[in-house]
Amino acid sequence: MRTVNFSDILHASLQLCGLDRNLTTPERFAMVRDLASMRLRTIWETNEWTDLKTLTYCPVVLTNERRVVTFDPNIGQVLTIWDKDPMSKSASQKDFDLIGNVINLRDKNASNVWVESRKESPRLYGDAWATGTSYRPNAQVYYDAGSESGSLVPVAGYPVQGDFYVYTGTTPSGTGSIPTIGSWSRISIPKLFANALIHGVHADYRRSTSELEAAQAAEADYAKALDSALDQTLRQQGSTRPINFRNY
Repeated sequence: MRTVNFSDILHASLQLCGLDRNLTTPERFAMVRDLASMRLRTIWETNEWTDLKTLTYCPVVLTNERRVVTFDPNIGQVLTIWDKDPMSKSASQKDFDLIGNVINLRDKNASNVWVESRKESPRLYGDAWATGTSYRPNAQVYYDAGSESGSLVPVAGYPVQGDFYVYTGTTPSGTGSIPTIGSWSRISIPKLFANALIHGVHADYRRSTSELEAAQAAEADYAKALDSALDQTLRQQGSTRPINFRNY
């Protein structure tokens, strides 16, 4: 999956909103971050983006006369159950009910299945990284790997490569922990979503300032960008959903 630096989204959004990216305050940064996080989840769950889907082979067990599949909730949102690997064979879709982390199959003869799921959308909530702060597990920061700092504005002479990172360690990080080294994980944002995110943030900003006509125009730009992303996936990339065969 191709990814984009969040700094690209941050600075382009600020420019569209008429806010100088070289004067980015923590408040402006938090505004773009929160709006982008909400839009990201909307885009993420609007369509079955192939880059976000996974297939997991899972056993079926008989429990109280039910054929059930117990799966790891970390695989994300369950979309479809297949009797075979749909990427390599003609597969049939299975009817199911999802209760908690248990899939109940409506087929008394079902054997092992393939679970098609979508990864969960990341939530953006971190503030600028500070060298003097010790971070706890699951803390999130914004860090510019280009300038090796938590700068919210472009640093002269350095590439701008700002992204969010989550601390994955089990104990406090200690001061000076660099997000690109050790127990940190970068949050990847699909490059396919970049333009839609930028226009979505712009539309939400205009709406928050009661500029309703400007918000409507920005929303139209968002819709066009989302359609373009779909076009890239369905027509240019040629990604299609496996054909569903059912027996009656």
